[in-house]
Amino acid sequence: MEKYCISRDYTIKEAVECIEENNNRIVLVLNENKKVIGVISQGDIIRALLAGKNFYTRIDDIIRSDFLYQKEKDMEGAYKLFRKRKITLLPIVDDEFRLVDIITMDDIYCFMEEK
Repeated sequence: MEKYCISRDYTIKEAVECIEENNNRIVLVLNENKKVIGVISQGDIIRALLAGKNFYTRIDDIIRSDFLYQKEKDMEGAYKLFRKRKITLLPIVDDEFRLVDIITMDDIYCFMEEK
């Protein structure tokens, strides 16, 4: 799960490196208590760079706090969200928004193959 997560003190460059490493289009931003406080996508980064930010800008300004998540791992529900909203990563959080698990596109592919 760690390869999908960054902290709010990362720079845009570090977020890009994490996205590149996890081979996904998005990363989850966690606070010091491992609570999900937002997400950053490739699109968010592109928009920030076009708006004049640089690779060494901290990500605080571009974190999106409105993100999709589940409270329980529901693969059928996740599949529907992935299809409808065109997402590639879905965090599973507890009631305090601490990260419990992550559903990726690979997980969705495996789920569909098993059906």
